[in-house]
Formats: sequence, structure tokens, C-alpha cells
Amino acid sequence: MTIIDRIILTLYTVFMAVVSAVTVLCSLDFIPHRYIAALIAGIPGNTVYCVGGLIILLLSVRLLIANFATSSAASLQLDNSATGKVALGKSAIEDYASALAQEIYGVFNVKTIAELEESGIFIRINASIEPGIVIPATSQEIKDNVREGLKKATGVEVANVEIFFKQIKVQE
Repeated sequence: MTIIDRIILTLYTVFMAVVSAVTVLCSLDFIPHRYIAALIAGIPGNTVYCVGGLIILLLSVRLLIANFATSSAASLQLDNSATGKVALGKSAIEDYASALAQEIYGVFNVKTIAELEESGIFIRINASIEPGIVIPATSQEIKDNVREGLKKATGVEVANVEIFFKQIKVQE
């Protein structure tokens, strides 16, 4: 889901929360029914309500499409033979990739996000590093360790490893 989709989802959720709150307040008689009746009576023939309704409909369709377009597999099928099926969960891959990244000297607080696609495994690593670490060399070492470790454990190629260092630890 892109950042635009997340913003739309947030605004849509806030709007729906307001509508829900008004509904509850109206049903508990905190908001007089005549206000709601006056609002509804003003809808026929008013193009502002029509445009607002169309915008909400389009946003709903956009969010549905974004949800289906970005959903990735929750598990990785490793084997499906006559003797049984072997699958590996997404969280297991993420945990293992985190452990592999933390094996590298100076890397800590590792969090990993895995996307399981037909073309391979995509890994996003968020981590912190110690000061004095050579970032390009350490990044390559993390990528190599994660790629080799996951390939060895799963037999599936790691298509891409992205690394984001969120903090350089301050010496005290």
C-alpha cells in the first residue's frame, strides 16, 4: 500500500468514525432528530452531496483495489509432494532474517519485513548501528548473510534486500 493509499485510508477512517459517532449520538437523543431530518431533506437536488458521495465511492473502490493489489502470501510453499506439504510462515522468515542481520558486528535493534512473491523473497531490514561502522561494507555484509542464510534454509532465492539504518547509537 502506497503512502497515498495510507493517507486516503486514514481520512476515510476518520470520516467513518465521525459518521458513526453522529449515528450513536442521534440514537441516544443527544443530537435532536430534527437536525438530521433537515440534513437529509436538503440532499435531493444538491450537487454538493452528489459530489461528496461520488468521492467517497471512488475512495472506497481505490482502497479495495489497493488492498487486493498489495496483498502478498502469508506463507512460502517449500514442498508439495505425495508425502505431504511443507510451508514456511512469513513471520518465520522475518524472524530468521532479523537474526541473520544481527549476526553482523555493530548491528542491533533489527526489525524485518518480508514480502513473499513468486519471483522470490523481498526483505526490508530496519536496524540501528554502532558508531564507527563503515555503512556500505556493513550493508553488503548484511545483504550477503541474509541472502545466503535464507537460500540455504529455504532453497528460495532472495530477490532483494533493502536496508534502512534508523539510528547510529550515541556513545555514552
